[in-house]
Amino acid sequence: MFRHGLRWLPALAALIVLAPAAWADEYPSRPIKLIITTPAGSLVDVLGRIIANDLGERLGQTVVIDNRPGAMTKLGADAINRAPADGYTLMIGTSESTMLPFLKKSYRLDPIKDFTPVALMATSWTVFAVNPKVPAKTLPELVSYAKANPGTIKYGSGGVGGALHVAVEMLKLKAGIDLTHIPYRGGGQAAQDTISGQIDMVSMGLASTRIAAQGQLRILAQTGPGRHPIVPDVPTTAELGLPDVRMDTWFSITAPPNLPEPVVVRLVRELGEVARTPSFKERLAKIGCAVAYKPPQEFRAFIAEDRKKWETLIPAMGIPFLD
Repeated sequence: MFRHGLRWLPALAALIVLAPAAWADEYPSRPIKLIITTPAGSLVDVLGRIIANDLGERLGQTVVIDNRPGAMTKLGADAINRAPADGYTLMIGTSESTMLPFLKKSYRLDPIKDFTPVALMATSWTVFAVNPKVPAKTLPELVSYAKANPGTIKYGSGGVGGALHVAVEMLKLKAGIDLTHIPYRGGGQAAQDTISGQIDMVSMGLASTRIAAQGQLRILAQTGPGRHPIVPDVPTTAELGLPDVRMDTWFSITAPPNLPEPVVVRLVRELGEVARTPSFKERLAKIGCAVAYKPPQEFRAFIAEDRKKWETLIPAMGIPFLD
């Protein structure tokens, strides 16, 4: 009987070997849910819908948006961390995942160990703008004015600990100046109060810069790797002698931990094709983003480097823990 049972071993081994390949061929067989950690209409939401549409077309399945805003992306992150690792629940990951461990004591999720980083997809960055009455037409002039008048420049951002807040705190640290932060519950109100003169300066995303075209705000600098086509005449912080004032907000496709390799391979293949499509690049540019595709291995290295940067910078900025 024992030898008779052994006859099944080759067939069983073949099934084990073939199972992942069959799974990859069948995936996806039903709609996919894409978690967005911000409200509908936000930049992450708009970008997520672009990716969902293009990825869905390539996979031949609908990608359904599931907005889970709250707790500085933690609600969505918790949801993806606990979701089944079958490829049917994904999330738009953001750069907050590498910053939050140093902003909130209660945030315990590791951006690599507690998720499957599938692919980096896009990046955006910050602009610094002032009310036209502020006596500074360039960023160096603002720095000089702030040094001569410490603490008098009031700047607004979309909230304490957010990327827009951290960007100005980085400017303060690297330029050696003192600015007074006025936190808002959203970047839109901060921009409006800068226009009205209630505050002097605002840190905002590229997609919000259209209001400056009417002369209501003076944009002094952008914090990215180069000049974005939305504001081609605005110099980068590096051009202005502050290369360390670099604030990139990145966006990725992230999955639950331990996602099977065949599913990862399929997603990476299709996401890579999406990223190489000219129309994808054009649509991202219109919303103030840029394509920044990296497959899993490169993306993991990128995450590790980004996390290491914030581990040093955030304490140096003096931003207290938010909980």
